[in-house]
Amino acid sequence: MKKTFLFIFISLFEFFCIFSETIAKPDYIIDDKRIFLDAQIAFDRQDYGLALKLVERAKAARKQKVKWEVYTLENSLKPEEVKRAGDFIPDILPVLSERQDYDALEIFFRYEKLYTMDFFENSAKKLIAFIKNRSEFPEADYLSGCVYQLEGEYSVAEQLFLKAFEFSSILDVPDEKYDILYSLADISFTKKNFEKYEEYLVLIISQDKAFKNNRLIDAMKSTIRSVKSDCMEKFFLMYRTENFRLLNAYFLLSEYYQEKNEKDRALTTAALGALTGFSKVYDVVSKRNPEFEYAGLSSLFIEACKYTDIVEWGIKNNVWKGFNDFAENTFKNECPVFAVKLYTILKEHSPEEYWRAEASVRLDVITAAVKR
Repeated sequence: MKKTFLFIFISLFEFFCIFSETIAKPDYIIDDKRIFLDAQIAFDRQDYGLALKLVERAKAARKQKVKWEVYTLENSLKPEEVKRAGDFIPDILPVLSERQDYDALEIFFRYEKLYTMDFFENSAKKLIAFIKNRSEFPEADYLSGCVYQLEGEYSVAEQLFLKAFEFSSILDVPDEKYDILYSLADISFTKKNFEKYEEYLVLIISQDKAFKNNRLIDAMKSTIRSVKSDCMEKFFLMYRTENFRLLNAYFLLSEYYQEKNEKDRALTTAALGALTGFSKVYDVVSKRNPEFEYAGLSSLFIEACKYTDIVEWGIKNNVWKGFNDFAENTFKNECPVFAVKLYTILKEHSPEEYWRAEASVRLDVITAAVKR
């Protein structure tokens, strides 16, 4: 009888040990974001070995934090009085407060501050599901990929970039997905996988509503092909694009299509690239000088040249080059009126001297060709 009692006691003890396992609250010192910030600092200092070590620590800390948050929330919802409150977060919080469940409350309030509870439709279950998906750390995978890319380990870097993109929906800064795609395109170009190169760049510009709007594209091309003398000015007066993160993708694709002699695609991407650059410059200039009144492309260039940082930004991001490429593509697509009008403006007013000189040369060539 004693042996039987001892066996039951040991079995019950083991049972409760298993099902009462607790997960320690992560220490602030090993916070995943703090460690990742240190990894970024190490990367910027070109201490790549340390950066990789810190990235792995950050990823481990992220998994530990997510595991604790899920464990804490799931256990906080188990008591009967909490269950009676249902799944509606505003009904749950007062009960947790009354129970002095401060860890669970801290988690709820932190995610409310980051996303608002409307983001989770005020559902505790949806919040927990969201947290579970955050065990991955795409920013960390991307930084690791950047290290391996610099070290020439392109296949390893590519796999890390692909993993980062797979979980890009949980990036703290959503626009960082563009950085990931640009890096994938860059590696594909280095590996001479031009189909993938094009695919990644197209994936970037597919975020642009204008690119996906066939009616808009057709209308833009109709304006470009017009033989009316005001066709060029009308183009920049009538159309706008807003997402300047796509700027480089448009320019790179335009060059790629030019090399493949795909004239129509080259024109489309060159036009959208120039328009994106134009829209960004116009927006900044208008904010700098609220009294600025747009009176044609030349007026914008003249105003932009008053601000050194705008000119430098345009040089760094190939914006001024993009206008010349656009003009050249219009000529190659047999739109001489538009090409001459645009090159004439660029010859006199492009904010970058090199492209003013280039426009002057091309204008002479085109004018001679048109006269023949």
